[in-house]
Amino acid sequence: MSLNLLLRINSASCLILGLVMLLTEKTMLMHSIGIILVVNGVLLLVASLRQQIKPHEILFFVMGGYGWTVLTVALISADTVIIDPLGIRMTFVIAMYTAAIAALQFRHYKLLKGRS
Repeated sequence: MSLNLLLRINSASCLILGLVMLLTEKTMLMHSIGIILVVNGVLLLVASLRQQIKPHEILFFVMGGYGWTVLTVALISADTVIIDPLGIRMTFVIAMYTAAIAALQFRHYKLLKGRS
C-alpha cells in the first residue's frame, strides 16, 4: 500500500471519528478530542497530497497513533473513564486499528530513512 493512500485512509478515519464526536457528544472532553482528531485528519490529508512526504511528518503521525493506543489502553485499564462493556470493546478495536495504521506508517518511515 502506498504511503499516500495509507495517510488518506488514516485521515478519513480521523475526520469521521472526530466529526462524530463533535456532533454527538455533549462533554467538553469529547469535543476537545473531536477537535484534535479533525485537526490531525486535516494534517494527514495535507501531507498525503504532497509528492514528497517528509520523514519527520510520518514520525509525527506514528507517534500520535501509538500515543493514542497507549492512552486508550490506559483509560480502559483505569476502569473509570471508559466503563461500558460495549464502549470498551469499540474503543479497544479503534485503538488496535490505530496501532496497525501507525505500524504501517512506521514501515514507510523506515524505508524513507533507508532502514528496512
